[in-house]
Amino acid sequence: MPRLTVFTPTYNRAKTIDRVFKSLMSQTYKDFIWLIIDDGSNDNTHEVVKEFISSADFPIKYIYQKNKGKHIAVNNAVKITDTELFIIADSDDSFVPDALEKLIDAWDRIPYHEKGNYKGVNCRVFDHSTKNPIGHAFPYDEFDSNDEEAYFVLKMRSEKWNLVKTDILREFPFPEIKNAHFYPETIIWQLMARKYKTRYINDCLREYYRDTENAVTNKKSIRFRENIFLWTHFTNNEFKYFFYYPKRFIQSFVGLSRDGILNGFSFFKILKIPNSFIKKMLVCLFYPCGFILATMYKIDNKQACKKI
Repeated sequence: MPRLTVFTPTYNRAKTIDRVFKSLMSQTYKDFIWLIIDDGSNDNTHEVVKEFISSADFPIKYIYQKNKGKHIAVNNAVKITDTELFIIADSDDSFVPDALEKLIDAWDRIPYHEKGNYKGVNCRVFDHSTKNPIGHAFPYDEFDSNDEEAYFVLKMRSEKWNLVKTDILREFPFPEIKNAHFYPETIIWQLMARKYKTRYINDCLREYYRDTENAVTNKKSIRFRENIFLWTHFTNNEFKYFFYYPKRFIQSFVGLSRDGILNGFSFFKILKIPNSFIKKMLVCLFYPCGFILATMYKIDNKQACKKI
C-alpha cells in the first residue's frame, strides 16, 4: 500500500489538470497514489484522466460526484483513503520534481515518539509568472509551530502547501453546509492548531498559478454565504490574537455585518453571533461600515444584471 495520497479535487479543469499529472510523473518520490474526485465536471475531464491512467507509472483512482464543492470532495477523499499521509494538489497546480521527497523527508525527521503531536509539514510556494517566492521567508529554514501562532504571531500569512496526517483530517472534517460550495480552509487548519503542531520548511515546492477561470482567487464576487463562517471563526475563536493582527479583526467585524446582511440576517441575528459582550459592542461599532458595503455590493450586482 502506498504511504501517501496525492488528492486532486477538480471541476471543469480538463485544460489544466495535466500540470498535476506532469508534476507527479517527474517526482523523485514514488510511493503515492493519485486520487482524483471530479466534482461534477461537464467538460472532458474524464477522458483526459483515462489517458493519464493508461500512461502513468503510479496508481490513479478517479471518482465522479455530483457538484458539491471542494470541501465535500476533501471529506469524501479522506473517508476512502487508507494511506498514512495526504496532500491536496489542486487541479491547476504544479510542483518541483523533489517536492514530495522533501516533504516526506521533513516529516520523517520528526522523532517517532513525538509524531502524535504533529499534524504534518508546511512549505512555501512560488509564483508561476515571476518564479519568485510568495510572501516573506519563514523565520528559520526548519522549525515547529502551529497554524495559529504562525498566522497571527509570526505573520506567515501567504499561501502555503500542506502535507497532513490522514487521521487528523478525519478528526477535523469540513462542515457540510446547505447551498455552500466552499468552506474557508483557514478555519480547519487553525482549529487543528489548538491540538497539533506543524513542522515548517522554508523550501518553495509548489508553483502557484493565478490564471484559471474558476479558481477561487479569481472570483470577483463576495463569497458572503461562505465567508460569514470565516468572520465568525476569527471573532469567536481567535480573538486572543487581536493585538497581533488588529486589521484582520476589524475586517472580521465589518465582514460579519456586511455578509450577515447579504445573507438576509437582521441586525439582532448578527448581534447574536459574537460570544462575548465586548465583541457584540464591536459589531455595533462597525455595523454602519458593513451596512454601507453590503448596500454598495447590492447596487453593483443590480447594475451588472441590467447590463446582461
